[in-house]
Amino acid sequence: MPKYVGFATMFMRMPMSTSTLPVQGTCSVDDRRIVLKFPFTGIEFDLPSSPEEQENDIEFVIRSSKGADLTVTICCVPDLMAFTGVGRENDDNPPVLSFFFFSSDSALNKLPKL
Repeated sequence: MPKYVGFATMFMRMPMSTSTLPVQGTCSVDDRRIVLKFPFTGIEFDLPSSPEEQENDIEFVIRSSKGADLTVTICCVPDLMAFTGVGRENDDNPPVLSFFFFSSDSALNKLPKL
């Protein structure tokens, strides 16, 4: 069973348009491995370290399937005992990924899965 579970959103860019389409998915973290699952696709990568509450923000770069660098930032939200994350292809663009995760025994686990 994963240490943390949560929700994820992937913002797909529409061809020949400036619009993006949000695609809902799930998020799970087991030790340093994070898995984001979406309909028809998924993203997996290792975190630099296991997430711990009260930890400073974590920022690191991963390579996307298209070969572009994706800057991922993960922040702890101590009041909720949860973590939020965002992935951007460059600092000027809106995020490509957005996710949050929390302990599998957290009260946040009772939120409806859309």
